[in-house]
Amino acid sequence: MKKTLLAAAVVAATPAMAQTDNPQKDLLPSLETIVVVSSRQPEAMRQVATSVAVMDEVQIKARGFTALADVLRSMPSVSVTNTGGMGKPTSIRVRGESGYRTMVRVDGVDVTDPTGTQASAQLQHIMSADVGRVELLRGPQGLMYGADAGGVLNISTISASGDPQVKLAAEGGSFDSQRYNASVGGGSDVLDYFLGASYAETDGFNSHTDTELEQDNDGYENTTLHGRVGWNVTDALRLEAVVRDTEATNEFDQCWGAVQTNDCIGDFEQTNARVSAAYTTERFSNELAYSNTDVARKNYAAGTVSYDTEGEIEKLEWLGSAKFNEVHTLAYGLEQREDTVLELSRDQWGAYAEYQGHYGEGLYVTAGVRHDDSDDFGDFDTYRVSGAYVLDVTGGSLKFKTSYGTGFRAPSLFEIDYNRQQNNPDLAPLEPEESQGWDAGVEFYAHSGLHLELVVFDQSIEREIEWDGGYVQSSGESTSEGVELIVDVPVADWLVVNANYTYTDAQTAEGAVRVRQPENMANLGLTFIPVSDLQASVNLRTADGARSRTDKAIGDYQVLDANIRYALSPALTVYLRGENITDEDYQEVPYYRTAGAAGYAGVEVTF
Repeated sequence: MKKTLLAAAVVAATPAMAQTDNPQKDLLPSLETIVVVSSRQPEAMRQVATSVAVMDEVQIKARGFTALADVLRSMPSVSVTNTGGMGKPTSIRVRGESGYRTMVRVDGVDVTDPTGTQASAQLQHIMSADVGRVELLRGPQGLMYGADAGGVLNISTISASGDPQVKLAAEGGSFDSQRYNASVGGGSDVLDYFLGASYAETDGFNSHTDTELEQDNDGYENTTLHGRVGWNVTDALRLEAVVRDTEATNEFDQCWGAVQTNDCIGDFEQTNARVSAAYTTERFSNELAYSNTDVARKNYAAGTVSYDTEGEIEKLEWLGSAKFNEVHTLAYGLEQREDTVLELSRDQWGAYAEYQGHYGEGLYVTAGVRHDDSDDFGDFDTYRVSGAYVLDVTGGSLKFKTSYGTGFRAPSLFEIDYNRQQNNPDLAPLEPEESQGWDAGVEFYAHSGLHLELVVFDQSIEREIEWDGGYVQSSGESTSEGVELIVDVPVADWLVVNANYTYTDAQTAEGAVRVRQPENMANLGLTFIPVSDLQASVNLRTADGARSRTDKAIGDYQVLDANIRYALSPALTVYLRGENITDEDYQEVPYYRTAGAAGYAGVEVTF
């Protein structure tokens, strides 16, 4: 199978006589690309001084993976660890920071699971179906979100306009996997809507390497429903509602009931909802939004309930901006948040303001402050300043950028409650972690489409919370510093190269290497478009230098994936995808397997 898939990718890569007018436009960054993740306001990339990576629907489909986490692996500074296949616990690390330090939002809704040990998003349950765009803000620059050292991952579902369009898709492949999704969307100047439903399941493989317990395949099943509707009441007033529901069942290994067993099942359900009203004029914009995230989780060990919990996050947000003139803009916001897990709860208020200035032809600066008031931990102030300068040069534009930000993470309700229940005098009351970080970089955008980017980053966390028979805090600073190099090259009309390399030196306060964070990570992606209806993508990713919790080396690896898409007609597309086509034997988490060579085929219908 792996040789067949690789051969197919090579054949598809051979350039044909026909060429598209501009096949690279969706595969190359641009200074005029609009992003919202940096300041929660639409901005062209030329204005953004923070480090932001963008992946749109074309790029997501080119990779083809069922789970969104697998798509994210090709982004700069992103490390993903998974414990045994689709649906198993998955963590995303950005610039060396643990996954729970990165906020994840879907269509404006914070999808954090408050019941988790460190309260993070359950990324393994977010499928790639119907995802239209991903924006990643790297570093402690989440002034508008209250996020800290990891960053912000902003996910948007497919936007629709015009006549109603129906999309159907089906896929099957290795591990008896199958995936189906259906969506309908459309809109006018007054009303727009999108409804999507997706289903994915796999028999999986035996995830844990322990051979003393029973051996079995660890499957997974996921059903996700998503709806979004917007009503432009007037030219200035827009109302919008978003609802998302995910139900998943995961089989896994290594749990405890009466005895230790590999007969483990986890049921997960998460419902997200958001309603908003936005009023926008030429100079002012204001949005009032209410969102709710509700999570229920129940685990079974050999058929007996071993874990049962539920939690909720409620947010009321006011977001706005005032454009005083072409030079000066003020962005501002107010947030009230309540987290609840069973009988535990926490209330927190936050307010921020950021000055945004545009001076001369190419200088952009920001300076902002945020104040948070938690009923558990009192007041905290965080800051962000940034600057970007765009200079026109022969053949393109040079962009110089730098930013500095601070943040904090309050201990999760679980961490606090666990220590409280131990009644152990050695476990001191927990305090919030505080983070700070800066980065500086230079980018070159050529008229030809060539994009080069070099970024240096350095960030640290004080009082990092760690596990040591309970939750304790380090006395020093944990650090993460490194370099990001990004290269996007339109080699020819039929070939685009997208590559990135990240060096990360991430250390604990005691000077040990951060757990499971590779020192070196790289992606080399080739996209071939010999004719407008055919696209073949090949991506090689590699990582080395990761260490386990016991400071043992986790093996280096190189994984090759390929995806071929062919449009038989405007309404019908077929594709073939190969994952780990060289059958690399590797681990991301010690004692947990990863999938070997796998192949998948699918069809998409649009009408």
